[in-house]
Amino acid sequence: MRIGWAQRDITPHRPVALRGLFNLRIATRVKDPLTLTALAIDNGEDHAILVSVDACGVDPGLLERVRGIACERFPDLQPRKIVIGATHTHTAPFAGSTAGLQKDTDYLEHILAKYPDYMPTSEYTEQFVEGFAGAVCEAWENRAPGALAWGYSYAVVGENRRIRYFDNRAVMYGSTALPDFSHVEGHVDHGVHLLYTYDPGGKLTGAIVNVACPSQSSEGGQDFVSADYWHETRAELRRRHGNSLFVLPQCSAAGDQTPHRQVDTRAEDRMLRLKHGQGLGRGDNTALRLDLARRIADAFDDAEPFARKDRRQQVELSHASLDLELAHWNVTEREYESARKEIGELDKTIADLQATDPIGRALTSAQSRRGWCMRVIDRYQSPPPFIPVEVNVMRLGDIGFVTAPFEYYLDFGDRIKGRSPAVQTFVVQLAAGGSYLATERAAAGCSYGAVPASCRVAPAGGQTIVDRAVETLQAMFPKKDA
Repeated sequence: MRIGWAQRDITPHRPVALRGLFNLRIATRVKDPLTLTALAIDNGEDHAILVSVDACGVDPGLLERVRGIACERFPDLQPRKIVIGATHTHTAPFAGSTAGLQKDTDYLEHILAKYPDYMPTSEYTEQFVEGFAGAVCEAWENRAPGALAWGYSYAVVGENRRIRYFDNRAVMYGSTALPDFSHVEGHVDHGVHLLYTYDPGGKLTGAIVNVACPSQSSEGGQDFVSADYWHETRAELRRRHGNSLFVLPQCSAAGDQTPHRQVDTRAEDRMLRLKHGQGLGRGDNTALRLDLARRIADAFDDAEPFARKDRRQQVELSHASLDLELAHWNVTEREYESARKEIGELDKTIADLQATDPIGRALTSAQSRRGWCMRVIDRYQSPPPFIPVEVNVMRLGDIGFVTAPFEYYLDFGDRIKGRSPAVQTFVVQLAAGGSYLATERAAAGCSYGAVPASCRVAPAGGQTIVDRAVETLQAMFPKKDA
């Protein structure tokens, strides 16, 4: 078994537009660095390069560019073996040409008037690609004999963020203090899946850390760049295990998850104030981030001493890249009329705001939301026959990996893990792609994250990924090995 690690700092050091939320946000400061980390694994028969990036999402076109660069440099590297996932921080820039509801080119004249040293998305995209390709190539070059071990523990990180009421409607981040509050819609997953790497002498060199929660403690941040709680987590793990430790974060299926508690918030706020001197906040939320880092690091340390007892210097490695055709969420007449009505209301709002700040929150949010609704109109008028996607499935010793290019609801991840023949199954969402993929019960409750404007793929498409991934894993794990 040969293992190679590499890391790149992809932090912009000029003002940039942040991806996530509806309104245009220009970051003018860096709270903490953005990191891209790559792990190359090769057993002589098959190989894979797993990549993670502090970003809201990754444009599939950028992945294809990097695959081309890396495979031109290393002809023995197969392009589909390079797989990336985003941590889904809302305080990182846009990169690529297809991401997001609005492009900075729509506002560039006004942005430059206020921020003359602004870094356009096109420029940051080149920085992103350079860092991405550089890390992939370096990780491949750095392959050296080593060992792997896998472990499992627990940390309270994510919580379901969809609130249901007695009339069966759902609201993302809805109030639980209302008299008609019924329940939190879905499941949570506090499991932490861990893949440790070691040098031939048994020294810990790095780890994949997979949790079912996006890095959105600071999702309301308006003016700073940040890796969110993964920055504090990396810092805490390196404080405990040395500054040379590589940390590759993965977000498991978590399209309906959040690091923000939906109940007991006052109790949590009080404890964070006692621990860290500040409570909950929708800005940088440092206290929550520090607490999440401590919980994840404790899970890491809970499993590692026992996982290292079962270090493997040779494991079976097999990888399959699936091209799937998923069911499109066909827009109904009612959904179409609802979108038309909202566009009419937004047009009035936009007209009333024309005299305001052209890059202010109110106007850019309304324009972005109008584009969001136009997705419904366009798909109603020209529905695609299906949505093509790439899903990667991998066996690595006793564990499996499954990727999905969506904000993939946790129920789907549970279905994969429950049926998987692997001892552990790492599900990785936002693997070069975006938009939500909601479950059937979420779609019944409607609201943001489970409506056609949010979702290109119908819930049935999420189940297609489950079934095909499990089928592929079962072929990789003969019954005698299961």
